[in-house]
Amino acid sequence: MREISANEFRKRLKSWVDETISERRVLKVNRRNGQNFMVIGEDDWRAIEETIYLNGIPGLVESIHEADREPLEHGIHLEDLEW
Repeated sequence: MREISANEFRKRLKSWVDETISERRVLKVNRRNGQNFMVIGEDDWRAIEETIYLNGIPGLVESIHEADREPLEHGIHLEDLEW
């Protein structure tokens, strides 16, 4: 994560935002009063929201880990599923 001062952010707002989005990085902007803030691209934020949502479903994460441990030969082929 990159950190810059609020003054630096203000001077180059467009370039900092463009860089944050294109590099898919989080930018921490430090303010003198200590009330710092983060800049993050919308796609990255939506991915975080989805992760938080999915982690909130009871048993889902453990179910995924269990499925990952299951040998592939015990699985069902996609073409055998009735959609």
